[in-house]
Amino acid sequence: MGALQKLNVVILGAGSIGCYLGGYLQSAGVPVTFIGRERVKWDLDMKGMTLTHYKRRPVHIARDQISYQLDYQPLVTADVILVCVKSQDTANVADTIAQIAPAQALIVSFQNGVSNADALRQVTARQGTARPTLAAIVPFNVTPSGRGEYHCGTEGDLIIEASDDVRLKTLVKAFKKSGIGVNTTKEIVNYQWGKLIINLNNALNALSGGTLRQGLSQKSYRRVCAAMMEEALNICRGAGIVPKSFSKTTVEKSIKVMRLPNVLFGPVMNNIIKIDENARSSMLDDLEAGKASEVEYLQGEIVRLSQQTAQFAPINLTILEQTKKAFAEAHSPRMSGDDLAALVGV
Repeated sequence: MGALQKLNVVILGAGSIGCYLGGYLQSAGVPVTFIGRERVKWDLDMKGMTLTHYKRRPVHIARDQISYQLDYQPLVTADVILVCVKSQDTANVADTIAQIAPAQALIVSFQNGVSNADALRQVTARQGTARPTLAAIVPFNVTPSGRGEYHCGTEGDLIIEASDDVRLKTLVKAFKKSGIGVNTTKEIVNYQWGKLIINLNNALNALSGGTLRQGLSQKSYRRVCAAMMEEALNICRGAGIVPKSFSKTTVEKSIKVMRLPNVLFGPVMNNIIKIDENARSSMLDDLEAGKASEVEYLQGEIVRLSQQTAQFAPINLTILEQTKKAFAEAHSPRMSGDDLAALVGV
C-alpha cells in the first residue's frame, strides 16, 4: 500500500469547498471521510459527487464510494483533518477535535480570514494537547451547481503553511496528482492578509446578488471594490502588515486593474483574471441558503485592525454594516455598481 492510500483524511465541514478538496483527494487514491450536513449527505447519497472546473475535465465519484457522515466519530482515527467550516464555527469544531481526535492528528485550516489556525491551536491547547496545525488558502471559488455538483469557476493554486511533517508532503503530492496545484510557504500570514483583501469582494457580490462577472463588468462596482481594497491595504500597512499576493499579480496591481475603463478591463477579465460566467462568492451562496455570514472575518477584520491601530476604515465599515443588514433580512438588496458607489461615496 502506497503513502497516499495510508493517509486517512477527514474533511470537517464538507460543504462546497470541503467536498471539492476531498473529492479531488479521493480521486487521487486517498481514503477520505466527509463530515457535514444532512442536506449534503442526501444529495450525495442520491447522485454521487461531480466536480467541474472551467478548464479541467469533470471528476465524478459514485455514491457508493463516498463516506459522508453526520457525526464526528471519523475524527477518532484521522491522520489529517482538513477544517473547512465557516469561521464562526471554528471554536466549536476545535473543541470537538480536542475531545476526540488523536493528539498527533495534523490539522489544516482551509478557511477564510486570518485567525482560524491560531484559534484551532489555542482551543486544542486549552483542552490538553495542541494539535499540529497549519493555515492554508483556497484561492478559487467553488459554487454548488446542482445536487452533488460543485463548480470551480476561477483559477489559482492552494497555498499551505510550510512544515516538515511527512503527512503534509503526502497531502501536497495527492493534490498535485489530482490536478489541483499547491504551494507551501513560511509566510502564510502575509498571504492570508493578501487573500483577505481580495476576498473583500465577497461582500460586494452578496450585495449585488449576481455573478462575479456581472458585478465586475460594471465600472462603478469595480471603483467601489478598488477603493475598499485600497483602504484595507493602507490599514494593513499602517499596522505593519505586508500582504502578499497568491496569484500572478499583486494586490496593488489588482487595485489598478479594477480602475481600468470597461474597454480595457474586458480583455483583462477574459485573459488574465479568468472568471467564468457562473462563478459567485460563497457569501452570496450563504445568504441565499439562509446561513450565517463570514463578513465579520473579512471586512470585520479590517475594521477591528483599524480600531486597534488608531486608523479609520469608513468604506469597509459601511460594507460591513450593509452586509450584516442583508443577512438579517435574509435576501440580497441586489445593488448595482452605482448603488454601491453612492452608498460608500466614491
